[in-house]
Amino acid sequence: MGEIKIALKKEVKTDGEQLVLEILQCRNITYKFKSPDHLPDLYVKLYVVNIATQKRIIKKKTRVCRHDREPSFNETFRFCMNPAGHSLQLFLVSNGGKFMKKTLIGEAYVWLDKADLRKRVVSWHKLLASTAQIHS
Repeated sequence: MGEIKIALKKEVKTDGEQLVLEILQCRNITYKFKSPDHLPDLYVKLYVVNIATQKRIIKKKTRVCRHDREPSFNETFRFCMNPAGHSLQLFLVSNGGKFMKKTLIGEAYVWLDKADLRKRVVSWHKLLASTAQIHS
């Protein structure tokens, strides 16, 4: 379905650890829009998930990139938390417009336990076709 580029880093502050997540851009979106020349309004919805309980503990979303099949978001999110034991769910969503429903284009999962976050790590993640439901 395409790819999403993110950057991750863990910062240790006096008041505890922070996970820094940058949603950078998307590319090669293969979703079949209504017409080949249709330029969608896309955004990324993200969740931080506690792996042990499978509960979504944090929910955020990027701004909408209008009329762009390869959007650059360049947005940074900071979470006051220890990333160990957590994962990220990233959903690329097409904002349907005033009277149309939102469409889930694809999703990616990032296991934070597997990443070395001592330095900023930039990586592309495959967007997979999704069966999940998204809620505004």
